[in-house]
Amino acid sequence: MRLKVIIIYQIYQLTCAARYLLMMWMPLFLSACVTMRHCPIETLQPAQLTYEGSKNNIAICASQTLFSDALRSNENATGVPTDSLIANILFSLQHLWEEAPGYEDAQFFIHITPTDDPPEVSDFDLLVWLDKLQIKNSYYGQQYSFYEWEAYLYVHYTIKWVVHSKAGTLIDEYIDRDLMVWPSGIRTGKSEAVMNLPDVKDAWWDMGIALAQKYIVRLVPQWNEGVRYIYMVNKFPELSRQAYTSMLNDGYVRAFDIWENMLLACRKKGQKRTKSQITYNMAVACEFQNQLEEAIYWAQRSANLNLKYRTANYLNLLRERIQHQTKLDQQTLKTISDDPISDYPIPISDSEF
Repeated sequence: MRLKVIIIYQIYQLTCAARYLLMMWMPLFLSACVTMRHCPIETLQPAQLTYEGSKNNIAICASQTLFSDALRSNENATGVPTDSLIANILFSLQHLWEEAPGYEDAQFFIHITPTDDPPEVSDFDLLVWLDKLQIKNSYYGQQYSFYEWEAYLYVHYTIKWVVHSKAGTLIDEYIDRDLMVWPSGIRTGKSEAVMNLPDVKDAWWDMGIALAQKYIVRLVPQWNEGVRYIYMVNKFPELSRQAYTSMLNDGYVRAFDIWENMLLACRKKGQKRTKSQITYNMAVACEFQNQLEEAIYWAQRSANLNLKYRTANYLNLLRERIQHQTKLDQQTLKTISDDPISDYPIPISDSEF
C-alpha cells in the first residue's frame, strides 16, 4: 500500500514538472511560428509572339477553304451553321483583343462571307486568317455500378491560324489539335446520363470561345492573377496588421513606410530573422508599385540576412518580370506600367543593417 502511494506521488510530481515546463516554453514555441498572409496581384504577361511594326489596323478573316464539304456535313449533322460557328470564333478573338492592355483604340475588320473578295494584306497592319477548322463529335459512357453511369461528349478539333504583316511577312502559322470534354456527371442509368449531356450546338458555341481564348495569348499580352505572401512579424504584431491592411487597400507606400520604421527599430544585433522578414515585405511593397529593381534590392537583403532559400524563388520571379517588361514594350501600342512613385523611400544603407 505504501509503495502504491509513493508511485502515485511521483507521478503527480512528474505531471507538475511537465506542466511547468510547458508553461515556460510555450511562449517560445509560439514566437517561433511564422505567420504569413497573402495579397492578390495582377501582372501583365507578354504574348508568346513578338513582332515589330504598327498594330492599329487589324483584320481577322475566315479563309474560303473553311467552307468545305467536310464542315458542311457537320452542319447538317449537328444543326450548327458553319457561318455562325466561324463568326463566333472570329468575333470572340476580336473581343479578347480589344480588351488586351494597350489595344483599346485599335481598329478591327472582320471578314467571314466566303463569296466576297478577301481583304488585301497591304490594307492592314496585321491580317489574321482562320485557315483551317475540323471538328468531330463522339460519345462515350462509363459504368461505375449497376445503376451509376456517366456519359461524355468529346469534341475533337484541328484549327490552324496564319498571321501576316502589312509587308506580307509570315508572322505566325499555328496548328492546334486537341479535344474538349463535357461530362454528364454520375447519373442513375445510361439514358439519364446521355440526356444530361449539353446540346451539341451549345458545346460548339463554348468551344469557339475557348479556341479564341487559347490563341489570343500568342498575339497580345494578358493579365495574370496571382498572390504574394508577406510576413506578420511577431515582434510588431499591431504594426504588421496595419501594414497588411494597407496592402489590401492599395496603400503600398504606407505599408512600406511602416515596415521601414520597423526595420529602423531593429538596430540591435542578433535580430536577423526579424529583419529578414521585414525586408522581404518591403520587397513585395516595391513590386506592387512596379518598382522591380528596388524590389530585387530588398529581396536580396532579405536573402543575405536569413531567408536565403525562401527568397530565391521570389528573386527569380522578379528578374523574370524585368525581362518581360522589354517584351511588353514591343508588344503593346502604348507602354503599360504603373506611374512611378515620386516620393519613393530611399533605401537604407547596408551599414544600417
